Amino acid sequence: MKLYYFDAPGKAEAIRLLLTHAGIKFEDIRFTKDNWGAHKDKFELKQVPVLEDNGKMYCQTTAILEYLGMKYGYLPKNNLEKFYNIMKVIGVVEDLYMMVYPMMSPFFGMTEEAKEESKTKLLKDFGPKALKSLEDILCANKSIKYIVGGKYTIADFVLLGAYRTLKTNENWNTAFFSKFIKKAPILYSYLEERMKDFNTYYKVCKLKLYYFDIPGKAEMIRMVLKYLKLEFEDIRYKEEGEWPAVKATGKFELGQVPALECQPCGSMLYQSDAIMQAIGHECGLLPKDPEELYKVLWWCNTAKDIMDNCWRYYAPLTEEKKKEVMTNLVEKLSVNFFSAMEERLKANGGENLVGKETTIAEFWLVGVYRACLLDDAFKDVKVVMEKYPTLKAFIEKKHQEY
Repeated sequence: MKLYYFDAPGKAEAIRLLLTHAGIKFEDIRFTKDNWGAHKDKFELKQVPVLEDNGKMYCQTTAILEYLGMKYGYLPKNNLEKFYNIMKVIGVVEDLYMMVYPMMSPFFGMTEEAKEESKTKLLKDFGPKALKSLEDILCANKSIKYIVGGKYTIADFVLLGAYRTLKTNENWNTAFFSKFIKKAPILYSYLEERMKDFNTYYKVCKLKLYYFDIPGKAEMIRMVLKYLKLEFEDIRYKEEGEWPAVKATGKFELGQVPALECQPCGSMLYQSDAIMQAIGHECGLLPKDPEELYKVLWWCNTAKDIMDNCWRYYAPLTEEKKKEVMTNLVEKLSVNFFSAMEERLKANGGENLVGKETTIAEFWLVGVYRACLLDDAFKDVKVVMEKYPTLKAFIEKKHQEY
């Protein structure tokens, strides 16, 4: 999927937010004022935004949003009143755009005098009326968490897209916030709260990953955060010395790590599998199709089985029992795991674990490779893995890439 627009939030921002919230990967193609002319003629109405989906081109912002809303569940079914309110919100925002956009866009070429005159009219007349209309719709909703109904609809994305557009424009930011939006405090609170849902998308999250100074159960989390280019503080405790004192503070649920802290969201995520799935859902690394999702989780859980069985070796066991654990791991379990992995990988073509896109499964597999198979204690397990050529080549390639 491709989205064509200019290098600004504008009318395409609602579409970007919808696709991001739905976990749909898309190519965000942005034109500049200088190169737009070279591309303009490829589009039906010589304008953008335009969405390309499965080779078909879709234009007109609201039409695109309705298309995606029906496709991904952001429009109500068999509820005309909700649908009317959604379209009313979009209509009010569209009217605001029609007044604001000529003042913001370099394509219109308005004089500074004309801009100031238009801005004054907007802030004194239509602006307050529009805000009151939107706030009335919000307050009439049973839950003011969303503008219409009890979950995201295309109306929320339209509002947030417009909010982001005004917020990131230097000339409009001050006027908009000091003279405009704060006069509608309930609407303002709603917008600020909903924007937090997109902290990751806008890269305003400050992440902290807590674990020990080893690969272990945090390695796949480190890799996926780096792959997504999300900055994070990699906090590593020494298991003997630092960790007992930190654990005693009660900072971490269940008294264990890894833990992923997000500011300013204020959330703390625990359990490596749960953290990885949360990242996968948030950042589009988990498929929506149940069958494809099952396949991804098969890989994650099987990789985790390998890790759990390897770590049994470090339990307080007698030497005789340790030898028994290792023999079973090398001669039986690893053969079962790696042979099944080899067959699934070959059946998928050998380039990705599931489908044609990267998922959290890749990071689980390579994370276990680093945490366990590169440990000298499990060198014989690594030898077993290397007997499966497709799997060996895949892991070594991804190990270098990540």
